[in-house]
Amino acid sequence: MNYHTKDLLTMLISLFVLGSCTNPSGIGLDVDPEDELTGVLTDTLTLHATTLLDDSARSASFAQTTFGWFDDPVIGQTVADLALAIGRPTTVPRIRPDAEIDSVILVLPYGTEYFGDTLRPNFSLQVRQLDEAYTDGEYATKQWPVKDEIIGAKTVARFAYKLTDSVSIRKHIDDKDSVVKVIPQLRVALSADFFKDLFSETVDSASLSTEAGFNNHVKGLYLSVNGSEMTGIGGLVTFRGVSSLTGIELTYRQPNGKDGDDADIDTIRTFLPTTVQDNSGSTYRRLTSSISRTYAADVQAQLDSPEGNHEVLYLQAPAGLRTRLRIPYIDALKGRNIAVNKAELVLYVDDAPGDELGIHAPRLTLYREDIAGQRQPVPDGDSRTSGNSFAGDGRSLWYRYGNWRAFGGNMDEDKNRYVFHLTSYVQDLIQGKINSSEFFIAPAAASDETVPYFPVLNTGSRAVISNAAGTDLRIKLNIYYTQSEN
Repeated sequence: MNYHTKDLLTMLISLFVLGSCTNPSGIGLDVDPEDELTGVLTDTLTLHATTLLDDSARSASFAQTTFGWFDDPVIGQTVADLALAIGRPTTVPRIRPDAEIDSVILVLPYGTEYFGDTLRPNFSLQVRQLDEAYTDGEYATKQWPVKDEIIGAKTVARFAYKLTDSVSIRKHIDDKDSVVKVIPQLRVALSADFFKDLFSETVDSASLSTEAGFNNHVKGLYLSVNGSEMTGIGGLVTFRGVSSLTGIELTYRQPNGKDGDDADIDTIRTFLPTTVQDNSGSTYRRLTSSISRTYAADVQAQLDSPEGNHEVLYLQAPAGLRTRLRIPYIDALKGRNIAVNKAELVLYVDDAPGDELGIHAPRLTLYREDIAGQRQPVPDGDSRTSGNSFAGDGRSLWYRYGNWRAFGGNMDEDKNRYVFHLTSYVQDLIQGKINSSEFFIAPAAASDETVPYFPVLNTGSRAVISNAAGTDLRIKLNIYYTQSEN
């Protein structure tokens, strides 16, 4: 077999609104002059891109879930409330009329993600009781019925989510109160009268004796931001379910019921867990994001025309917007004995006028769908595991190098762009091993060690991607390949 090598042919697959480009000069990869390769620049294929609604997701699938109020100046407004269970303790409190409640504190440990205004945030938080019993496994699109009475409120100057944001609290240790530092957490004082009534000794004990009866009685809590008091952009943070920490700390004092010298006051400390562990030791988180959105006119117009090809693309988490990219003419490269040496997708952010936020998601993810419409990782970004073993494609850059950055998707602050490495994916498309030539991009949590290919609730980030024809900022798929001739 004789080989005729055309060095490294650079093929640029670009996105166009009005057909393909006829003048490819000045487009392609940034190449150091000393490393420049002599080759042919072709522009025979076209990518088509549009913004789509992402699917919903369940908070139970993530170690942290999103909460907050974010008025994105480009995309629109996102409201992410939080519904959570009031767990049944080993000993259910029964509070007598002569008892005094010292404190009722809702404790929610922060996650590691925040996206929004970091200079002027000011959040007015409210806690209410659910108007139906909390149920596990609900999607984030569920809008929970909530009672009108506010049983807890707090104004937060900013969410103390950073690992350095330790909180000092007073805790009862070894029969005395001590001040200790704990992990970053939101602590909201709740109504003593509400909980005194909730666990009054007049409540039928039979209704509290089982998990189902207890849950039907207490129902659960609902944490939200009072949007009418919000100014500015706001932001989205994440909360975690941590065993023996996420839940309600209840402390009250009441007479021990004895007379004479035996009469005394008992101090009773009870923890009502939101997060529990099953018999295997696995953490079971009973808190759920409840998300509603209002999109800007430009975004909604694109959602209404999902088959279009657009110059600006919108990506939004949690489980909000994703971009679909299609390569409709990939067949032009099939049957040509092509070996792909390198393939990169380059996405430039769009610094739109009026975007006072001025920041974009620190990380994006990329995945595909099979011919049945089921989500699948691309070979280069396959991070699937089975137990403690890798179960994905052996060509995975995540597997070979041990981190998602090898696959790409991290924000390059210096060049305002994201780059994904798709060599194996493009090779499989050319060889017909993967039949669908469309793929998707969406935000992902920077703290996630894997490469997600399902909608995420563990970050609230967004990105606006430029795709304007005739500019250097349009999306590019750069392919270097060698071709052999029989």
